[in-house]
Amino acid sequence: PGENGRTARAMCARLDAAAHAVPGLRPFVPGLRAAFKALATCDTGPPAQRIHGDLHLGQVLRAGRDWFVIDFEGEPSRPLAERQAPHSPVRDVAGMLRSFDYAARQRRPWRPEWARRCREAFCAGYAARAGWDPRKKHALLRAHETDRAVYEVLYEARHRPDWLPVPMAAIKRLAVWGG
Repeated sequence: PGENGRTARAMCARLDAAAHAVPGLRPFVPGLRAAFKALATCDTGPPAQRIHGDLHLGQVLRAGRDWFVIDFEGEPSRPLAERQAPHSPVRDVAGMLRSFDYAARQRRPWRPEWARRCREAFCAGYAARAGWDPRKKHALLRAHETDRAVYEVLYEARHRPDWLPVPMAAIKRLAVWGG
């Protein structure tokens, strides 16, 4: 199996562990697993490279018209060797897309439409600068965003239960893949 197959198996293992720890995730497992199976059979997308590994809105600073990405040590819960290994840049795109849901949650009332517009704007800007559009790698983006949402469910259940509705809303969306 290629790199996508190995990545999909690792994502399935993380899903199984999260579903064991968070029973509310279990009804969505078949739909989420389908996202990972689709990854295993899709084209590879952009080449693997060193990535941020924990990219979200809290990792960017704006100064005037410029944006600066900070805090490059990666996702703290992953082993150092894994954080230093090359990965698909779609993983960072997925992390940023997920963070828009969290930002939308801060608005009262919760504004999922605002998050959707931010997602579109980010992907359009990314496509203009990176030379490839993550929205055109549907299976790849869905799998990485699903994996990130699964991580968030486990994290929120353990550390911030009041925030659990944010990733669970994404889980529901991603399990049926409405976008």
